[in-house]
Amino acid sequence: MNKVSPVDGAQVPIEADDEAQYVSSEAVEKINKILNDNIFISVMTFLTVFALFGDDMRVAFFPPAADVMFFSLSLIAFFLFLFELVSSCVAKKGYFLNFYFWLDLISTVSLLPDTGLINLNSAEYSGSTGDNEALKAGRASKASKATRVIRLVRLVRMVRIVKLWKMHGAQEEVDEFEENEIEPTKVGAKLNEWTTRKLIVMILTSVMVLPYLEVSGWEETVDDFYVHSQLENIYNIVSGDASPQMENHFIDQFVDNVGSDELIYVKFCKIGMENDEDSCKALFPNDGYKSLNDIKTGLRGEMSTDTGYGNDLNLIQYEWIRDPASLRETTGEYMAEAIIYVQYSQESVYNIFKTLLVMAILVFGTVTFQKDAQKLVLDPINRMVTVVHTLSENPLANTSALAVAHEEEAGDKDYEHYETILLEKTIVKIGGLLQIGFGAAGAAIIGKNMKAGALNPMVPGKMITSIYGFCDIRNFTDTTECLQEEVMVYVNKLGFIVHGATNDYYGMANKNVGDAFLLSWKICEDLLPGFNAFDEEPNEAIRTRACETVRVNVKGAGTVDRSITPTELADSALAAFLKCLVDLDNANTAGSLTEYRRHTRVVKRFGPNFRIRMGFGMHVGWAIEGAIGSHFKIDATYMSPHVEMSDRLEAGSKIFGVPINISHWLYALLSPAARKFLRPLDRILVEGCPSPMTVYTYDVTNFPTDFGLPKIGPNGEQEAVDFANDPQFQDLQRDLHPAFLENARNAVKAYLEGDWPTAKRTLEMCLMQKPKDGPTLRLLGIMSGYGFKAPKDFSGYTEMLEGY
Repeated sequence: MNKVSPVDGAQVPIEADDEAQYVSSEAVEKINKILNDNIFISVMTFLTVFALFGDDMRVAFFPPAADVMFFSLSLIAFFLFLFELVSSCVAKKGYFLNFYFWLDLISTVSLLPDTGLINLNSAEYSGSTGDNEALKAGRASKASKATRVIRLVRLVRMVRIVKLWKMHGAQEEVDEFEENEIEPTKVGAKLNEWTTRKLIVMILTSVMVLPYLEVSGWEETVDDFYVHSQLENIYNIVSGDASPQMENHFIDQFVDNVGSDELIYVKFCKIGMENDEDSCKALFPNDGYKSLNDIKTGLRGEMSTDTGYGNDLNLIQYEWIRDPASLRETTGEYMAEAIIYVQYSQESVYNIFKTLLVMAILVFGTVTFQKDAQKLVLDPINRMVTVVHTLSENPLANTSALAVAHEEEAGDKDYEHYETILLEKTIVKIGGLLQIGFGAAGAAIIGKNMKAGALNPMVPGKMITSIYGFCDIRNFTDTTECLQEEVMVYVNKLGFIVHGATNDYYGMANKNVGDAFLLSWKICEDLLPGFNAFDEEPNEAIRTRACETVRVNVKGAGTVDRSITPTELADSALAAFLKCLVDLDNANTAGSLTEYRRHTRVVKRFGPNFRIRMGFGMHVGWAIEGAIGSHFKIDATYMSPHVEMSDRLEAGSKIFGVPINISHWLYALLSPAARKFLRPLDRILVEGCPSPMTVYTYDVTNFPTDFGLPKIGPNGEQEAVDFANDPQFQDLQRDLHPAFLENARNAVKAYLEGDWPTAKRTLEMCLMQKPKDGPTLRLLGIMSGYGFKAPKDFSGYTEMLEGY
């Protein structure tokens, strides 16, 4: 069985035991309609004001005959408040047991004393008897401190009523205002709610506590039963033949009960004969009647001497009137009057506590209000500023770590939906998108425009030295025709393989051009000696000097930056492209690319044995890093003949029949251990390059599934690529004949030196060791055109002015 959620109307499973508590969405809607009705809100507002002032107005301004009316209105208010409380629990999500639920409950219960059903007030002690004694007590007495404090809790209802009226007032404004009205933000609403709650807590705390830290001054009290009973006992003693010890005993009891420090004056006399000393009995001192003013004046006059009363007087007067019917005398009404001195030490202590309470409230309010603003507004803004500042200083920095950790705010389910948090997350995302969109080449554009000033994407370029890798998807045009709308996902899966390996080994993806990807490994700003021009021939000494003078700070797949040499960066770039080769083959065999190999139109076009392949070209040299385009659209990239050379090397891989081509300039920057895995293919002269270039390749015959996984040390740093000792690089050539690389090197050397007969014999050995080897077949084809004899004008390189 299903039920409709009372909150959002969704179908929710319901058990049989829950059916009795089931409330339909229709009922909830009706209840909400009643609670939000303007008439109901108006009535509740009136009753709230009445609850605050009604009982005091009853006592102050109305005769006893009006009590029934006031009690009836209070009873009506109580039941309506109770109805509103129960209805809100049913219809309002999150109301039950929340902060305002308890305040509404307390304010509702506090109405009970005003209904006349129960009386929490202190009863008046009166000697007179009659049927209206209880009524006199209810009207003439003051409410106890506890009752007055509880009644003040009703003030909280006014806060809720004002909020409701503001909400409804907004709905009744003119259409023009409604169209321009801005909805309150979640963070503003939450901050307002928290502030209101804490103000309520602070005010109620002060209202509840401060009355108990007060000492009364000149005050007549007629509602203290214990004081009057003690005065009656004293009267009975002193009017008889009691001993002085008995008198002192009852007087001490009286002092203890009223909590006074010194009893100054007690007098007993008939009403109307207060000035007749014969009919009055006065104690402490026994010198006849004195008025309160007389006593106060007398005591002030004695303050010049050491009287022990201090600089001020705190005198309390108690009066007790006795009905003559209960006295031994048959006529006349008697009274007792006591004047007490309460020392200021007690009030001073209370004043200390009041001062501490006010200080605590101020400190609590200041700290909590600042904490709320700090959490919801200031902290997110500070983090946003930090993100922007970080991007301006280091445009390629990872700013996701600067964002708020939402797990820390698990107690607030709405925290991540606050506008300041959403804005903060958006800025971090925008920064990430800028980094992805512009790449390393656009770092200067990001950094400059994150600083103060107008937007200016046309930032002047700067010269750098970098390693460039160019990748191309084979048979892309035909594959696109077969895959059609699926080609985007197809290219992105290949991009994930290439970009992932590049990022793992300190590189940056720069440009995606349909079927091609440009990658870079930035070495340094400006030029790197020995690796600048095509006519330079770098050697081991130049490489060593470059490693001694240049360091590159990188992170790769690690979590901590480390400083590496240009040679380690070159080794890492080679490892990245080797990983691309291996991952591509594995994706073809049993990975993300198998679905495209088996695609109906692909199989029809290429056959069942089709495999997705890519070509790779690698080079090193200078380039201008910057933006190309206009204010309408720009691309951050590298411009240089060296960047173009990596593209031409990739294109040459189709001519040589190998997947990866490496220039001899990059070969010279590699470590000696990495070079041992490479073999030369030819020395060629291409158009636009003033000097011949030797092309190298890395033969891969084995494709392990776990190749190239970055190794992270315990401190978070990525470990260096080690071609000398890491067995996985040898494992790539596990199926290669042990003598093949050496024979291939010797064959190319003989070919370049013009010893073509020797080259022919050696290349034929290579074909036996690796059948159908593309570079071997190519050289044999070139030599066969000349009868395997080098021409007299052969200069030790092959001219490839077309198609390369």
